[in-house]
Amino acid sequence: MKIDHGGPKLGIIFILIWILSSPAAYAFNYEGLSFDGHLESRGIKPINSGTPKEDMSYELELDTERDLGSWGKFRIALRAIDDGKVIDPRNKHPFNTFNKVYQDRNPSINFDEAYIDIYTDRADFRLGIQKFAWGRLDEINPTDNLNTQDLTEFAFPEQSVRKIGAPAFKADIYSDLFNTEIAWIPRYVPYRLPTPEERWFPPILKPPTVVHSSSGDIPVTTHYEDIDLPAFKLSNSEIGIRISKYIKGWDTSISYFSGYDPTPLITGTTDITVELLDPSSFKTQIKTDAYVKPRLHRLQVFGFDFTNTIGKFTLRGEFAYYAGKYYSRKTEDIMREETTKEKQKEIMDKFMKNYFESGMKESRQVFHMNPDVEEKKNSMKYGLGLDYIRGDTNLSVQWIQEYIFDYDKSRPVYLNKNGVDTTFTISIKQLYLQDTLEIGLDGMYGVEFRQYLLKPYVTYSFTDNLKGTIEARILQGRYTDSAIGQFRDNDEVYLSMRYSF
Repeated sequence: MKIDHGGPKLGIIFILIWILSSPAAYAFNYEGLSFDGHLESRGIKPINSGTPKEDMSYELELDTERDLGSWGKFRIALRAIDDGKVIDPRNKHPFNTFNKVYQDRNPSINFDEAYIDIYTDRADFRLGIQKFAWGRLDEINPTDNLNTQDLTEFAFPEQSVRKIGAPAFKADIYSDLFNTEIAWIPRYVPYRLPTPEERWFPPILKPPTVVHSSSGDIPVTTHYEDIDLPAFKLSNSEIGIRISKYIKGWDTSISYFSGYDPTPLITGTTDITVELLDPSSFKTQIKTDAYVKPRLHRLQVFGFDFTNTIGKFTLRGEFAYYAGKYYSRKTEDIMREETTKEKQKEIMDKFMKNYFESGMKESRQVFHMNPDVEEKKNSMKYGLGLDYIRGDTNLSVQWIQEYIFDYDKSRPVYLNKNGVDTTFTISIKQLYLQDTLEIGLDGMYGVEFRQYLLKPYVTYSFTDNLKGTIEARILQGRYTDSAIGQFRDNDEVYLSMRYSF
């Protein structure tokens, strides 16, 4: 069932834009209280038929700050969304929560950030819902693990938008030797995914609908369950420490994170049901129920990053070592292990034994299986970025690579090939017409999986407050089990109109 986002809502949006276009609607500052935000409508047109559709989406963001004198301020950033991506929402109340992967609500209201800052001579403190920004690379930051991300629209929103604000405490401590940032998140906030029937649910998280075995095809019914959060106690909290120092033109920092892996990981259990249809011929029917559930693992991350500006060039670098990181194994390999002739024979032997011991009454039996779906490895991820600015032209290129130690080729994992995953990114933009017209291209290429993402776009500012964007989103990949290749049928054209105030 699709939600109807028809003409009346579009009419309301135009009315609101008209109201906001009055002089009184512009951002204002009154006795230390500032207030601004934006109103945006956006939609997509799928290029390939047969992929899930989306209705128009509408977003209202309000951002307010209040100075509290020389000692502090508070800030609240609120977003309300009428989301065309959501199909048949199950959750009725509008506020997004901090304990669910599948929010599945429309409309929705989200507190992006809501915190109070306290300033002192040698340290600043922040308490409340907040987003952290560690690392130097763009969009892909190996050392930036404090915030999880909203992946309901894949990776197309900017990273600052994808990040989910976490209730946390932060302290910035200043000294002549170096500066220290300490972050403490009392309770893990999970990432967010769309539901399985929606456009950007990762296909690699979907088990097959049929398993082919030596005894015939076995139908599979998949059940998606939400996350079980760890108990709310001190030992389950997350902490990050970052020490920064400026050394002869180089802005450097080292960091440490201890907490939960922000990457989506799942566990899968299966119930295999064997039913005796005809006792005279011992004809049986087998079916499988797969239970897919997000899973959490703690890890430690040791990081280092730097940046330096030389003339018109800026060099950026980042390195992270992951101790005890988990990777999801490929579904076809797990299925191959679980459907061997030996395991099938073992199940059938148990079935027949239970059947006769019950006096031939247990003609339907369920066998619970808990396959090994993950690999635990130490790994590292690192990258370099180079920026160039000349007049109205901006160019940025990056090289990012992940390396898994002691990779076992007999147990392949997703999103990494033989222990290595190499990515190149490019971002170029050119401004015209006194900076009112922007033409750009963002791109990403994965070497091992031969996958790429291209996003050419045009943005035009009709006024200082009203801006329109049209962009193409092209995703291709040779392998359907890669990060981009799994969405190779999801090419689309994206349009948006934003009014800022």
